[in-house]
Amino acid sequence: MPFNKTLPGPQIVSRKVIAHDALVSAAAGPQFGLTQPANSIIEKIYVRVLKAPVIAEGDIGIEVGTETSAPFDDIIVNANGDDNLLDAGTTIALNALYELTGGTADTTWAGQGLATGDTTSESASKMVTVDTAVNFQFTTSTALTTNGDFEVSFVFRVFE
Repeated sequence: MPFNKTLPGPQIVSRKVIAHDALVSAAAGPQFGLTQPANSIIEKIYVRVLKAPVIAEGDIGIEVGTETSAPFDDIIVNANGDDNLLDAGTTIALNALYELTGGTADTTWAGQGLATGDTTSESASKMVTVDTAVNFQFTTSTALTTNGDFEVSFVFRVFE
């Protein structure tokens, strides 16, 4: 007779980073990061504007990855340079909230999905099996007038 036991399923946990003065004129800003828990995937990433940045007309973007040095782009690829948050503008509204997915302008969700079942030789998801550093930075294409503060929230699905 088979043995069957019911246990709790995967847990959803989240962590956030408050990135103060995250922008640098016409360049990549400082590096921020957190630790992704072992046995998890990143399900979603949210960016909320806490202090509205002002730039000369241009672009603002974010890139996210597990690399130890920039560019961080194995999770969120800023597909067209600097513009996955602002494209040819001067500011982002206070409390603007982005869900970073393939549907966000010029963003490629490159990492940590579930296996799809659509290929003849299925590949595994990119679940991390040990605590893993996740890094990110904001980028701008033009001169900075007022720096911005952002809340970056990561939603993890943890399998125990």
